[in-house]
Amino acid sequence: MNLQLSLLLRIVLITLICLLASASYVVYQTDHLARQEAVSTAERIDRELYQQIKRIHQGYDHAEAFPDIRLWQGINGLPGSCISFESISSRRQRNLCQEVDLENRDWPLWFGQLYQQLFNPHFEVEREVVYNAFSYGRIIISLNQQAEISRAWQNLQSLMGVTMITVLALSMLFFVTVSRILRPAKHIVKGLEKMRQGDLAQRLPRFDVAEWRRTSNAINALAESQQNILNENKELALKLINVQEEEHRYIARELHDEFGQCLSGINAVSASIRQTAREDCPAMLDELERIQDITEHMMTALRNLQTRLRPIEIDDIGLQQSLKKLVKSWNQRSGGGTQYLLNCDAMIDQLPEPLPVNLYRIVQESLTNIAKHANATQAEVHIAVNEQQVQININDNGDNNATPIEPSLGVGLLGIRERVSALGGEILIARGQQHGWSIHVKLPINHALEHTTS
Repeated sequence: MNLQLSLLLRIVLITLICLLASASYVVYQTDHLARQEAVSTAERIDRELYQQIKRIHQGYDHAEAFPDIRLWQGINGLPGSCISFESISSRRQRNLCQEVDLENRDWPLWFGQLYQQLFNPHFEVEREVVYNAFSYGRIIISLNQQAEISRAWQNLQSLMGVTMITVLALSMLFFVTVSRILRPAKHIVKGLEKMRQGDLAQRLPRFDVAEWRRTSNAINALAESQQNILNENKELALKLINVQEEEHRYIARELHDEFGQCLSGINAVSASIRQTAREDCPAMLDELERIQDITEHMMTALRNLQTRLRPIEIDDIGLQQSLKKLVKSWNQRSGGGTQYLLNCDAMIDQLPEPLPVNLYRIVQESLTNIAKHANATQAEVHIAVNEQQVQININDNGDNNATPIEPSLGVGLLGIRERVSALGGEILIARGQQHGWSIHVKLPINHALEHTTS
């Protein structure tokens, strides 16, 4: 349940509780006022009768006229109430009832039953008429049951009408006000969602409400801090990759200059000894052949190691030819079991550093992963270059259920992700619709140019 609906329901609940309390008070007050009015009416009639008896004793009035009902008519009692006088001898009785139209019952049955259980609509007030310590009779004020219930229901209806109008007006006002107040929350959620998806450049606007403004400022500061940390990490990762490539280049050069020359010298000396042995000691030819085989094997292993450490031919023959040689070597290794295809743009030879060597590494690691895990019969590498970015698409038709190419698995894939992230690019690893996997990489050229100039 959202906050707006929750607050609205709470207000409605509180309003209903207040309405119930107010209704109880109105019904109680109606009964209480009716009782007070009955008592007040009895006291006024008692005073009028007392004055009449006094006038009779003083000779200003006739005893036969007692009690004079005309004196009561000026007293406006409650509608439906009755005023009665009973003398001690019961020979003189007077009754006066207020007329009320109760032919049409306007209250529900349940309300009438509830009112009778909670209150006493048959309430009566008695007053004894006394003059000079002599009792002349008693006054009885009785309330009409139906009139009291009708009056309580009418008062309750008036309260309900006013309350419902007030509740509706307050609810509409509350809904509009809260909607305006909570409107920034939608912008904040959208902004946080974009930040969660990696768009740390997203910034929240400045809100008018102080609390929302402080929240947006804190989120913007956090996003800026995270973006700075991410940029620093990318810078550091790129520097580490560059340092690693420089170390690889240095080691490859040292292997080529030192071990390569030593192996070449061993091979030359072995050939000279073999030539001498043919004339002087033919029995040594077999051992010399084994030495030559071992030397050639070491030369081949050295060249492969140099290629793994640093493809020297990138600096010599360019990235395009280096990739062709790489694909050709994989076709030779597979022996026809897997066909490796390359389709690349000639503009890749014009890419700035450090893109060429990293692009080569990405293709190299991807083909290695396909050869180890994909069980594919065909793998394709597509490279396209435009003014803004380099796009690399690598696909295979292997078993996409058995291929451990999940993002969290494999050092090679982890290395590819680190390279792409350090170069400010994007990578997407997707399962094929029927067979194999696809790796889609986008590398921005401007990012590489900035780091080259810096």
